[in-house]
Amino acid sequence: MSSHSEEGARRPPALVPWLALGAGAGLLMGLNTEWAVLPGWWMGALFLFFSRQTRPGVGFVGLLVANTAAAGVANLGVFPGSVESAFGMALGGAVVVAGVYLADRLLVGPRGSFVGTLFLPAAMTGVEFFSSQGNPFGTWGVLAYTQARVPVLVQLVSVTGLWGLTFLLVWFATVANWAFEHRAAGRRVLPGVAVYAGVLGAVLGFGVLRLAMAGSVGAPVRVAGITVAGELARGREAGLARLMSGERFDAEAWRAFAEASRPVNEELLRLSRREAERGAKLLLWSEGNAVVLAEQLEALVARGGALARERGVWLGLSVASFTPSAERMLRNELILVGPDGAVAWRYVKSRPVPGWEAEHSEPGSAEPAVGPVPGVGVVGGAICFDGDFPEVFASASERGLELLLLPSSDWKGISPLHTRQAVFRAVERGFSLVRQVNQGLSVAVDGYGRVYGERDHFTAEERVLRAELPVGRVPTLYARIGDAVGLLSGLFALGWGLLAAIRGLVARRRRAVQAARVQYG
Repeated sequence: MSSHSEEGARRPPALVPWLALGAGAGLLMGLNTEWAVLPGWWMGALFLFFSRQTRPGVGFVGLLVANTAAAGVANLGVFPGSVESAFGMALGGAVVVAGVYLADRLLVGPRGSFVGTLFLPAAMTGVEFFSSQGNPFGTWGVLAYTQARVPVLVQLVSVTGLWGLTFLLVWFATVANWAFEHRAAGRRVLPGVAVYAGVLGAVLGFGVLRLAMAGSVGAPVRVAGITVAGELARGREAGLARLMSGERFDAEAWRAFAEASRPVNEELLRLSRREAERGAKLLLWSEGNAVVLAEQLEALVARGGALARERGVWLGLSVASFTPSAERMLRNELILVGPDGAVAWRYVKSRPVPGWEAEHSEPGSAEPAVGPVPGVGVVGGAICFDGDFPEVFASASERGLELLLLPSSDWKGISPLHTRQAVFRAVERGFSLVRQVNQGLSVAVDGYGRVYGERDHFTAEERVLRAELPVGRVPTLYARIGDAVGLLSGLFALGWGLLAAIRGLVARRRRAVQAARVQYG
């Protein structure tokens, strides 16, 4: 493409890039909502337009400020804590985002070739992948999650994990900007646009065919998820709120907390018996819905085991037990008991939420619990925030996991987003999933992400999820290659930057040699 045609494309009025920046910031504030699908596609295109149409330094500062402000406001409704912490987290993420766009501006720029459209997708995908490694928030905030309400796109994660979907979304932004920047070339941009359209069409076609050809993944099992809330749980909730605020309990306060929690525990057992009588074969309590002091834990487990033996069912007791004298006082545990009344396996939450829970929780299990459950399948367990870490389930998948029990406790600011994100784990590795949630959206899905039961805590009168859920495995390529796409994307972007740096050094060296020759004849 000639430089003359590129020069001939008139730059937009000076105000337009700033309008694009504002619109992109507005879309960013919708990423943690049910309406995130379109922001996931267009936010990056608007930010890139601003970066490409302004000077590098101006673009960096503008993106830094806009992302900090927009993400900070969005964080206020998502992460509990102070205003300072919400905007502090936003600033850290904004520095990275603005830095990646600056790298694109310097290495590719507004006159890059079509091949240059690959740099920013690779860089952003690599940043998301590498930042999720060791990050206490795991994959929270990954762009791919914005497409959770588009099942045909979600199927891509069965091949590439989250990273292929992030790449696809950011590539749309770069191709759209590339076509605009080279619009003076007319039809000569069509082959490049056609390449992207072909890839997108293939991804959509794969998703459509995968869902259309999907049969039942296994025999259906009647499951029931149980949460006790409302007036009966008021004392329990008040006690937990006092603990998490940093209040120190004396012996009397601990006894009062245990007594306030007792009605919830009794109701959980009553509802479990009722659902078993109605035909449920597997029952699951939401995360920490039952609360006991440590010395009361085994008595509760024994009562659960007796109920399971009497009714011939499998019961997942999710219990928060407290040891008042210990610095790490909380044991957040999922205990599966079977029709023989015995404990099949126990699992302690391995990824507590950063903050109070992480500071006060006992060390968690090394990996999710997994074991054969006659009449159901190979059943495993993890808890809530564990579901934001795809690598947690690698070993469980290798051991033949067919059904994951994921009891959870959310809050309104992250519901239903947190549940939608957990469904990605089921599609990535092809297992069925029951996520029973206190203060959130409960679901039962199969390995394709198809929903067999759903219950919204905030609209339901009774927080009991019922479903006839097929239990079995769906083979996926992601289960074999893991996060290779994320890793390779990051390495590709790093290699691009390194090659550009080497070329720059060589060019400067040549100019210096030529200048010396001119000077000294």
